[in-house]
Amino acid sequence: MDLRMRFLGHRWKRTTVPTDATGGREELFIALFLRAMETVPELRALPDALEEYTVRWDGEEMSVHHPNVDQAIFRAAQEPERSAQGGARVSTWPPELRRDERDHDFYPAPEVLAEIPGLWATVLEPHEHKVVRLRYSSAQGEWYVVEVDGATGEAYGWSYSNGDPSQGRWGLIDLPALESCRADSDPPELIARDLDFTPDVAADVLPEGRTPNSCQDANCPVCPPDFMTEYVTRLRSVIAEHGFAVQAVLADEGSAAYCYTVGLHESQGHEFVMTGLDARTMQRVLHSVVERFAGTSGPVAGEVLDGLLANGYQLLLRPVQSLEPFTMLRAVYGREASAPYWQALWPDAEGIFPTDISCSLSPGTQPLL
Repeated sequence: MDLRMRFLGHRWKRTTVPTDATGGREELFIALFLRAMETVPELRALPDALEEYTVRWDGEEMSVHHPNVDQAIFRAAQEPERSAQGGARVSTWPPELRRDERDHDFYPAPEVLAEIPGLWATVLEPHEHKVVRLRYSSAQGEWYVVEVDGATGEAYGWSYSNGDPSQGRWGLIDLPALESCRADSDPPELIARDLDFTPDVAADVLPEGRTPNSCQDANCPVCPPDFMTEYVTRLRSVIAEHGFAVQAVLADEGSAAYCYTVGLHESQGHEFVMTGLDARTMQRVLHSVVERFAGTSGPVAGEVLDGLLANGYQLLLRPVQSLEPFTMLRAVYGREASAPYWQALWPDAEGIFPTDISCSLSPGTQPLL
């Protein structure tokens, strides 16, 4: 399918996506938009929360809008058929500057380049399923090429350049710029093509230590096991069955343990958290707090709860100031997820809460979130 696209601040761009790879025009256009959010600087600077964006159709053209921008940030439409993109228009590429230092060509033969999909051609394929066609490496990084523009040398793939695969990401790769990197820098940055590399799916050839970009299908035979994906799936199942889940975070040398609810805001409009006790105790108390507020209008600042702690001790409720500690809330509901959290505070031996300066508990024993 021949397409034209326009990104915020850019001219119209034309590309071709194989028709046998498309799952429908709307699905394709949305996939192109998501790729643009990943690669176009002007779009990468916009918020990640997809629910903030609006999709509009004007005849055959789709446009995407954001309330903070006074014009469409992405537009796409189908064009009349033309010759397929890709292939080996490599004569316009800059000449190789470091050929003698490498002792072999930086770019593969034209017939090999002709087999590599053009830019945007694999946009509907999950990242881990994409076939990596070329691998380049230096002392500090690796570059894995999935697509390439045969006219300019601009490519798309996965890479890292700081010696740490865990910092790698999918994005654009400027092959002519890589070719021109110098070998006499410190550390040396001569980048060479791996002549022994065999094309295969990204899941099997990208380096260990990276964060996989799973297709979210727990039964996928291609994607590597993704603990976080599996865990979030289980957490969502618990929320669907019970209305909420309680996530425990164990203590370490620098911070106290804490437990917090996830999903309760969908039914009750708020979430709860406790810090500083052992995880099992906090989980039990949080379940009791949830039950106490079921069917009510919710907590108020300074509200005191009786009967939930041993020895007659009370709990004090206070609104939480930052959502930063609640990683699983964002994992389940998205990076921009927000919900009001209430911290259930327990007192010292004298029944005094940490919000009172006379409380004998050290600040690190029960941190105020």
